[in-house]
Formats: sequence, C-alpha cells, structure tokens
Amino acid sequence: MAVPFTKAEVRGIEGGSIQEARLIEACQEGNASAFNLLVWRWEGPLFNFVYKHVGDAAAAQDLVQETFVRVVKSIGRYEHRGSFSTWVFRVAVNLCRDHLRKKRIPVVSLHDYYTTETGERVFVRDRVADDDARTDEGVERSERETLVRRLLGGLSEEQRTVILLKEYQALTFAEIAEVLGVPEGTVKARLYRGLRAMRAQLEREEGSPDEGSGGAS
Repeated sequence: MAVPFTKAEVRGIEGGSIQEARLIEACQEGNASAFNLLVWRWEGPLFNFVYKHVGDAAAAQDLVQETFVRVVKSIGRYEHRGSFSTWVFRVAVNLCRDHLRKKRIPVVSLHDYYTTETGERVFVRDRVADDDARTDEGVERSERETLVRRLLGGLSEEQRTVILLKEYQALTFAEIAEVLGVPEGTVKARLYRGLRAMRAQLEREEGSPDEGSGGAS
C-alpha cells in the first residue's frame, strides 16, 4: 500500500478524521513509511509534553522512543474510534508516571540536551524554544518558560498532567478525560486547582522580596 499522505498533509490532519484513519490503516498494513510519518507528526508534541513533565531531556527522549515502541507493537489492535492523539498521549502519560515514581522532578533548562543513537547532541531549546530565542523577546519568553516549568514542578502529578495536556497540547476536556480515564469534571477540577496553586505560588514569590521593607514617609 502506498503512503497516503505527504508530510505537509500529515501536519494538517485532524484527530479522529478520515485522513487520520487512512494513515493508521496504512500503518496497520505494515507500511513503514506511513508509520514514519506518524512518528514525524507526533514526535515533537510528545517530546514537548514529556520533557515539561519529567524535566530531563535524555529521559524524555527515551520515554518518547518507548512510547512509539509500544504504539508500533499495539497499532494492529488499535480501533480508530476517536483521536489518535488521545491514545498516544495515554501511553506517554503512563510511562511518565512510572518514571516519576522512581525519580524526583529536577528543575529543567533549555540548555539541557540529550544524545541520539547516532551520537548527535540535540539541545532542548531546539525542540521546545521559539524561533526568536536569541532575541530579547526570546530571552524573556525563555525565562518565563523556565518559571512556568518550575511552578509546574510544585504541583501534584495529576494536576501537572492536566495542565500540560490542556494548556500546551490544546486537548479538549473530553480528550483529556479519555487519556486519563477519569470524568470530565475531575479534569476540570484538577486544572482549576493546579492553576490556582501556581498563581498563589507566583504571588508569594513576587511579594516576598519587599515585604516589610517600607518606611514612614
């Protein structure tokens, strides 16, 4: 079976669409090129999510690779009833949970890197940073991203997962509920509590330097 799409077409495929079903069908029929396109489409978003979740570039790359290993082993049994993204993110979330049970989340940096199987050094900033990362605006965004990731690190695993899937991957509440296997109401509650906790922590940090330093005028 010929590859049904080009890279440009795969980039625009919507979750749960007929086009996505055709690409997955080609993968299920053993078309290696189709599976490479599927990896190409989702490798970036998955790395972005996993890295922000576990805070370690090398570990994130390993977890993304393991995600696709499990996907290729199971894709023959996959039934395309919804969005492929919900399935692939469910696999990634479970792997992240297993990883985090063994390791505390470090503070992450865009200067972190991992080494590929061919020995190539890949910097995180090239995977998740904006194109203008070397401009003043880019530096400011990079610093803001570092702050956000540090605040995320202070949340529970459940809250952090929901925020990353909703705010960074733009999944709907229904999709996140399917990924996590919980009701939509639980997803919304975790999002609300997580964002509230991040806001409270930021307010504490911003208010602490000058507290009690004022004098009478």
